[in-house]
Amino acid sequence: MRHSIQQSICFYQLLLIGLSIKRRRSAVRITFRQLRAFVTAAQLSSFVHAARALHVTQAALSNSVRELEETVGFRLLERTTRRVALSQEGEQFLPHAIAALDALGQFERCAADLRSQHHVLRIATSRLVGWSLMTRIYRDFHRAHPTIRLTPVDVKIDDVRASVEQGQVDLAISTHSSVSDHVTVMPLFHSRICVVCPKSHPLARRRRLKWEELIDEPLIFVGNLPRLHLARQLGPGFQFNHVRQVDDTTAALSLVAAGMGLAVCPGFVEPATRVHELKVLRVESPVVSRQYSLFVDSRRSNRMGIKQFTEFAQDYFARVGDQPVEDAPDKVF
Repeated sequence: MRHSIQQSICFYQLLLIGLSIKRRRSAVRITFRQLRAFVTAAQLSSFVHAARALHVTQAALSNSVRELEETVGFRLLERTTRRVALSQEGEQFLPHAIAALDALGQFERCAADLRSQHHVLRIATSRLVGWSLMTRIYRDFHRAHPTIRLTPVDVKIDDVRASVEQGQVDLAISTHSSVSDHVTVMPLFHSRICVVCPKSHPLARRRRLKWEELIDEPLIFVGNLPRLHLARQLGPGFQFNHVRQVDDTTAALSLVAAGMGLAVCPGFVEPATRVHELKVLRVESPVVSRQYSLFVDSRRSNRMGIKQFTEFAQDYFARVGDQPVEDAPDKVF
């Protein structure tokens, strides 16, 4: 788009330079009002119809065309009592006038697009974060800033941070990690790592588990990053014997409901487990948590909407305090 805009600007500048003439020692420039009047009258072959189309009086339209003819120095339209027709010069002039008006239309559309972009905020999260934690935040932010349109973007859990680094979104909420220099990271909340199982599973009767009790259980991880994080926390000597990986939490919970394994998920998964009446179990010895942060492209941090949402999200999650986000009061989320 940038290339086409530059072409249009160059074309318009050349057109105005070419059509600017010296009269009485002063440069007289053609106006878009004059061009629009001429083009409309030529296309409709009528001053009456052209005036109606442009919502002006017939006298005003006729004056605009006459001013244009005086500026260029030749007659553009031949008038009769019944119709208006292009002169020989007008036939050659018309395509250039249409091109100039089209260029103006491109400028106007570009300006409208840029204005709308400043009011659109693209936010990447995993589906689970969006489902469990963001609904009230989106609602309350929209009430506070109704002119900013939030556009949630579903991204695979391993790709959320990259979506900010690559400029695909304006903001992202994901697990904390190192990023590019131009990305600012702001901690928001943390969550315990839990295990989800069917209510019919023998472990479902337990209130708490130890990780060593899960060594021989078929475990399902969402993405690769959660598995690597848990492995680092449990140490190099700890290894699960049956592990599989899926791309989305809904897929993991479907497998759990089908009796095909236990899903390793953050504690705020609980609202999503109600569909299949699954059980969320806390695992201790040790308790493993993950930090979630807000990722912002620092090159865009002052853009309208980004600063407002950043401050809003930080204030919202500050209500949770130091406890895991899943332990927050119901009125928060």
